[in-house]
Amino acid sequence: MSTIGKRIALAREEKGWNQSELARQLGVKPQSVQAWEAGRNVPRPQKMQQMSRLLGKSVGYFMDDANAISNPAEVEPGPPITSPWRAIPIVGTAQMGTEGYWHALESADGYVEMPTRDKHAYALRLKGNSMAPAIKSGWVAVIEPNGLLIPGEYVMVRLVDEECMLKELLYANDVEVSLASVNDAYERRTIPVEQIELIHAVGAVCPPSKVRV
Repeated sequence: MSTIGKRIALAREEKGWNQSELARQLGVKPQSVQAWEAGRNVPRPQKMQQMSRLLGKSVGYFMDDANAISNPAEVEPGPPITSPWRAIPIVGTAQMGTEGYWHALESADGYVEMPTRDKHAYALRLKGNSMAPAIKSGWVAVIEPNGLLIPGEYVMVRLVDEECMLKELLYANDVEVSLASVNDAYERRTIPVEQIELIHAVGAVCPPSKVRV
């Protein structure tokens, strides 16, 4: 059994579910859960995110090679995990509106230096106070197109009608994506996947002091 398979089985048992119940909750066949736990296959990223939400575990719990199950004393420490620092270009300015919606303004100069594994990362300078105090005017959002979509973290979403928003991801599956506004005054929004053109992870939100020109 693989490390991922062990952790799926352990989290499932902690929940009091058998393989059939986990499969039902995920909308997959029991044979899929059996294959994951036996190490013959691994869940797709969207299913991994959905499963982490259902079982109350982080995606990192399932994916990390750190031994969260065995006795830590039996584990030989591995090399430190590091991410390369990159100069991430600020490609534009986004005017933040109510409920986390934004529209593009003029292009913006400069860059921020951040550790990221995503070579396609880019940044947006944010204007407006509608998302304060969580995100303040003048701060910069670093967007990672290839980053994992983690429930509880921010994402940048663009719909097919070109509506754009910056919100907290609640969950994402093959049918819909559920989002919460950064401002608690607004309710959550659940959007069918066919209405979404793209959804990118927000790797970080940086203060203006991090901007370089």
